[in-house]
Amino acid sequence: MKWLLALMTVAFLFCRMPEAIAIRPFQIADDADAEEHGLWELEFGFVVERQKTDEPKKTVIDFPGEVDLDYGLPWNAEIGFDFRSQALKVDGDDTIVEPVSEFAVFYKQEFKTWHLENLDVQIGGEIGVDAPTTRERRKSGKINVPGFLALGLWDIYGNFDLHFLVEGEAEELGGKNDIKLSFGTFIDYPLPFYKDFRLVAEYGNEKVEQEHRRHILLGGFDWTNPFNIIKNMGGSEIEFDAAPFFWFTEGRSSIDWGITAGFEWVW
Repeated sequence: MKWLLALMTVAFLFCRMPEAIAIRPFQIADDADAEEHGLWELEFGFVVERQKTDEPKKTVIDFPGEVDLDYGLPWNAEIGFDFRSQALKVDGDDTIVEPVSEFAVFYKQEFKTWHLENLDVQIGGEIGVDAPTTRERRKSGKINVPGFLALGLWDIYGNFDLHFLVEGEAEELGGKNDIKLSFGTFIDYPLPFYKDFRLVAEYGNEKVEQEHRRHILLGGFDWTNPFNIIKNMGGSEIEFDAAPFFWFTEGRSSIDWGITAGFEWVW
């Protein structure tokens, strides 16, 4: 377990505060499925993102990452603990903006699953609390309260999965109470000749009060147990992923872009 503790320590140093809580490798979308009872899931990912600011016109390099630990509960539910932080580097400036970090606790519930002839239909939801942990984020003393409702269409005609999510988040509860609304959908398609390698794609958008709507496009892959790595690591499953993505903001001509990579390990 020493190497696992070392890995988690490194992860904590490079974690991120994402735009929305999401299953890897997606930036907004999530599924309705809860972890099986008694199983733990460790999720780690990082993002390198290039952003254009409006005033003044500067380019920002964003180095984020995330560590998420989930545990399956006996009533088709799970509890999750999430730590993420963000460090910004501005072009032309030798200083790095003080890292931003948050700790979050989430409860996820799978409400119902229907097993039909050509697909499985699943509905679930999640609610959580984000608490700021750095000096910069503690200035307001407010917390964020995100929650989502997800619909999953699994194993459609035995070929692919399709998921939809609607998320709402009260930012700085008790303060200005800005409401963020997000929509995300993603598809994963296993290769016919190698089911453990799946192509993934996501479209999502989000809107915060008084701000322009943002759209995201993502495409990449998810690879389960490559080279039989689970034999050496133990557990029941391990998945690796990588995907580039693009952000489009309404009313702006610039395009933000980045790449994300990470893994999920269930034991």
